[in-house]
Amino acid sequence: MYVECPVVKAWRILGRPWRLVIIERLLHGPRKFNDLLWSMPGISSRTLSKALRELEELGIVARRAEGRHVYYHLTEKGRDLAEVVEAVRKWAEKWMPPRAAEQQAYKEMR
Repeated sequence: MYVECPVVKAWRILGRPWRLVIIERLLHGPRKFNDLLWSMPGISSRTLSKALRELEELGIVARRAEGRHVYYHLTEKGRDLAEVVEAVRKWAEKWMPPRAAEQQAYKEMR
């Protein structure tokens, strides 16, 4: 019997484009769709919508309607990825130092 490696199973979810970035943005608290879209230059609204829908289906992200606004937030399962996101961030800071313009844009975005 074949047992799939846990790293492969996680990568099938987290390795898809933009997934870790969405999770990282939602670690800072609930966000509206357009706030997420604005915070991720280069992602299309269609791609973000699809990614959020998939993360919802996996129980990582949930949506909450408040009047006319819809907020996305992490579930317990999603918040449990905080250490993974932090480890990736630390690795990137150590081994992939940003150019000055990227660093300034990153500071402004946060």
